[in-house]
Amino acid sequence: MAQLFMFWFVGFMCVFSTFMYASQWRNERKLMKLLGAIFSVFIAIVCFMIAAPDTYDRALGRYETETGSCYVVDNQSKQGGVTLWFEEDSYDFPDIPEDVAHGPGTLFDCTVTLTKVNSTGVDYVLKSKDGDPLFSTY
Repeated sequence: MAQLFMFWFVGFMCVFSTFMYASQWRNERKLMKLLGAIFSVFIAIVCFMIAAPDTYDRALGRYETETGSCYVVDNQSKQGGVTLWFEEDSYDFPDIPEDVAHGPGTLFDCTVTLTKVNSTGVDYVLKSKDGDPLFSTY
């Protein structure tokens, strides 16, 4: 969710900077001001293309839920977080289960909630073989 807010924030900051560069270009007629305006429009479009579909799914409650056996891997190559593996499918989540022993050798019963458009991870629950919840982000 924090990543989604950051994409919207960066997108709106780029829109603001576009207006600033465009107004400076109109006064000074320097090529760098025009290139700055074009570049910030491009970055704003990219940010909004990433954030809008995910926001749309979250706002309308359009989620998919997947359940089954999974294992959790600490994802140290990115910004932290974990990757949940369902057979060949993997989903990234920012919340790490610190008090639960996890790794490729430990299987859990998982319930994962995903947005429909981007298949981004929203929430997940790890359960023991007895069905007791071990970790939940709900």
